[in-house]
Parts: sequence; C-alpha cells; structure tokens
Amino acid sequence: MKQFLLILLIPLMFSCSLSEKDEGVLHNKRVLIFGNSITQNGAYVTYIEYFLRKNYPEQKLDIISIGLSSETVNGASEANHPYPRPCVHTRLDSALALVQPDVVMACYGMNDGIYTCHNKEIFETYKKGIYKLNDKVKASGAQLILLTPTLFDPGPQKDNLRMEHEEHSYRNPYYKYNEVLDEFTNWLLSINDDGLKVIDLHNFLQPILADAKSIKEDSTFIPDGVHPNKAGHFLIAKKVLLDLYPQVEMGNPYPTVKQLASDSLFILVEKRRKLRSKGWLEYVGYIKKDTVKIDDIVPTKLKVEELDKMMEELEIN
Repeated sequence: MKQFLLILLIPLMFSCSLSEKDEGVLHNKRVLIFGNSITQNGAYVTYIEYFLRKNYPEQKLDIISIGLSSETVNGASEANHPYPRPCVHTRLDSALALVQPDVVMACYGMNDGIYTCHNKEIFETYKKGIYKLNDKVKASGAQLILLTPTLFDPGPQKDNLRMEHEEHSYRNPYYKYNEVLDEFTNWLLSINDDGLKVIDLHNFLQPILADAKSIKEDSTFIPDGVHPNKAGHFLIAKKVLLDLYPQVEMGNPYPTVKQLASDSLFILVEKRRKLRSKGWLEYVGYIKKDTVKIDDIVPTKLKVEELDKMMEELEIN
C-alpha cells in the first residue's frame, strides 16, 4: 500500500505549477519584442500578456514591445516607397543597451521581401540581417526567439496585384508574394543554432486561413492582405503560447475576442502595453522618414524610469 501511495505522489512532486516555481520562458525576465507594423499594433502582445497574467497571477511579467511600422531586418526598400524603410539594425544596439533584456522576440519578413517575386539578392540580405540580429542578441546575453513572418493574403489586394514581370511595391504586391514568405519561413526553420528558438506563425496560420476560405471565399483575418485584424492577432498569440506555454488554454478567436473587449483585466493590460510601448519606442529611438531619437520628448533614462513608476499604478502583480 505504501509503495502504491508513493507511486501516486511522485508525479505530484514534480508537477508544481508555474505559480509555485520560478520558471517560464517569459516570466520573471525582461522581454523585448521587435517587429514591423504588426508588432507596433501590438494586439498579439496584449493577448500574450493577458493570458499569462490570467493563468499565473502571482508571477512577474516585464514585456516591452517596440515594433515600428515599415521596418525590416535587411534594410531593403522599394524604389517607389515614399521613404527608405527603417531597419532594426539602426536601433538594435541602443535597444539592447537601454532595455537590457533577458529574452528578445523578433518578427521580420513581411516587409523584407519588399512585396516582389523571389529575388536572390534580397533573400541573402534577409539571411544576413537575421544572422546579425542573432549575433548581437547573443552577445548581449539574451535569448532570441524568432517568429516567422505571418501571411500575405492576395484576396483583399486583388485589384492591386501585379504579375512577375511587372513592378512591385506594398501598393502593388506580387500576386504570389506569400510564396516568398514561404521561402523566408523555411529558411528560418532550417537554422541550426542550439540557442535560437523559432516559432512558426506562417505554417500555423495557413491552414486556418484556408479553412475559412473553404467556407466563404472572401473570408480572411487579414483584411488588407498584410495586417491581421484582432482575430489574426489572437491566433498569433495562440501560436506563441502553444510553443512556450502549451498548458495555457486560449480557446478560439470567436467569441473570445469580443468577450475580452469588456474584460477589466484585458482593458488594463492593453492600456499598460500601449503606454509602455510608446515610451520605450521613443526612448530607444529610431530612424524613419526624418525622425530620429526623440530627445526633446524623452531626453534621459529618467523619463523611462518615471514611466515605469507610473506603470506601477496599473501593475496587476
């Protein structure tokens, strides 16, 4: 009988929840998130933080997302783009030095192919940009988690699409641009680096979109072909948590997205994330159009410290 009870107790001894143990990829660490306009929108970051706080209310979260619209990791830009696209490498050193993260998450690729057909030179610069990002993050002592690019849905762009021999841009994308993102994704997944984790958003989202279109041809969670709506951001967060915290149950986008809009914790998390993202984005600085680091608005680290102090009033922990 004693042996039987011991057998029953052994699993319990080694199955302490996260609230009982100081563990977790994102908990009790400073997490910095880079990306383009999808990350600057930040809804998926809000969903990630909300579900982690909901499931582990006793654990500390410190997530800073500083996505920047139009940004790339390879410095590429269309000839007819209204301004040179910003490149994360112009602000990477500053961000790593000022934020001092333990974990860095980054999602690049959508803009890096500059909406054209396969181009060997562009693809090689994308690889170099990712390798450089990986090297810099490693040198800082942080762990890097790469998110593969999301999806390009040609459906909403049908009147603007261009064939292979025509000129392409974000206004007139290549009609098979998602195949370029397939290539970026497959390469990211092939990187052999023990210290690097890759979360495959691209292949996770593709069958979901295909299923939606099989029911209704114009169904999509990417209403302009590039930027996910709230349901799309929910799915991005779901894949991230499936990989990092598989025990967290998020459910389906509908009706959850609608329900969360009136959830007091969600409202608080979203408000906090937006304030913090804006403050850190400006403090770290960036180059876009004629914009450089906004020293006149956020001149010193004191401003960010003041922001974090203000955030304590909104702190859920």
